[in-house]
Amino acid sequence: MKQQNQVKLLIITCFLILGGLISIQYYLIRNTYQLTSETYVNDVKKEIAPVVEAPELDSLEDHFMERVKKLCLQQSQDSISMAEFKRSIYYTADSIRRLSDNFLQSQVSDYPILNEIKLRIQLTQIIFDSNGVYDTLLKIKDKPIVFIGKSFENKAFNINIGTSHSSVDLENDSIKNGIKYFYKHTQTADIDISNFQQKVWGKMMWMLIAAVGLILAVIFLFFWMYRSLIKQKKIAEIKTDFANNITHELKTPMASLALIIKSLKNEEINQDAEKRMELIQALERQNKRIQNITDRVLESSMNYQNELKKENIVQFLKETSSDFNSETHSFKTDINPEEFYAKTDLSQLERVIQNVLENAQKYSPKNSEILLKSYENNSEYIIEIHDQGKGIPANEQTKIFDKFHRVSEGNQHNIKGLGLGLYLSKQIMKSLGGTISVKSKLGEGSTFILKIPVV
Repeated sequence: MKQQNQVKLLIITCFLILGGLISIQYYLIRNTYQLTSETYVNDVKKEIAPVVEAPELDSLEDHFMERVKKLCLQQSQDSISMAEFKRSIYYTADSIRRLSDNFLQSQVSDYPILNEIKLRIQLTQIIFDSNGVYDTLLKIKDKPIVFIGKSFENKAFNINIGTSHSSVDLENDSIKNGIKYFYKHTQTADIDISNFQQKVWGKMMWMLIAAVGLILAVIFLFFWMYRSLIKQKKIAEIKTDFANNITHELKTPMASLALIIKSLKNEEINQDAEKRMELIQALERQNKRIQNITDRVLESSMNYQNELKKENIVQFLKETSSDFNSETHSFKTDINPEEFYAKTDLSQLERVIQNVLENAQKYSPKNSEILLKSYENNSEYIIEIHDQGKGIPANEQTKIFDKFHRVSEGNQHNIKGLGLGLYLSKQIMKSLGGTISVKSKLGEGSTFILKIPVV
């Protein structure tokens, strides 16, 4: 299986594992929330049970129900209208509620839970049957009649649902023409727990922290593993690319050395002092070329320590430019101002400029123009080197300063190099306190920008 496919398979597997873990965590948290909610509500119910079942509230409730029964009988006999019935029953409920509020307030010191909840007992339905005449005086869809506690609109937790039935012969109540009636009412006792969800989530806080922490830890581990895999893959590619490049770079001088050595063994050449000297000079050039390649590799692992001095940058650039000769390109300069001083290391700065100029020659077509431009900008002195090459793709511009990285077309490198020049340039500029960057568009060439701080 190719490494690229292995990476894709790893990513898909990680997402599946993470999705499964999140699903399990969600299921456990949801069930725990439901269980914690039920436990908390049951605890509250147990805590307020002595208050709800207090004889004082029972007495108020009995008094209210007796009054309701009499009002129902009066309404069934047309002694009062439905409007008067409702007005009387609500008035009675308000009176009982005020008395119940006083009682509940007196219980707060013994039952502090009353500060956190609202309690209500209400009628939700009244059915009255007088001598076979059936009537629903309070329907389920009507507004309930709260006679103990407070009315509230929030989600209520039911304590009790009660239904009361009674069949009474009113002859026992000294009413003429004895009338039998059937009475039924439904009532509920409910509580409203303020900030209910916050209290439940508060009880689950450590579980939530642990669950979120576990998921974040798994995500971090997956990310770290993926990043390590990509890093290892990149290192492997760099090693392979570097081995290929350095082999390619050394192949030509090594072949030349072998040819020169073979030629020096020839007696005819040894007898010709002029040819022998030419071969020795060629031997020195190839040896120097190999030495330069070796030095670049060694320098890539060095930490630069520079001795910064106040130097005339303009004069330095003019001298460096005059030393740069190109038989294949047109080289122009625009150096400003006439004189400018900065604290830097000219020998190291020269290496950076030479690296960039050499790259401009390599990557731009013959007979094209290379421009070196410099100027002062606020607290920096800027050197720009522009070429008319193919340009650098946007996705490569942040990578060209990486160690051993080279811009290629597909998998082919058409120009020799180790991918160390710009890396070394960046390290040198960093040691000088400056920066190096690039601006480039495909087909429009590239501009390398060196910024030297003015101290």
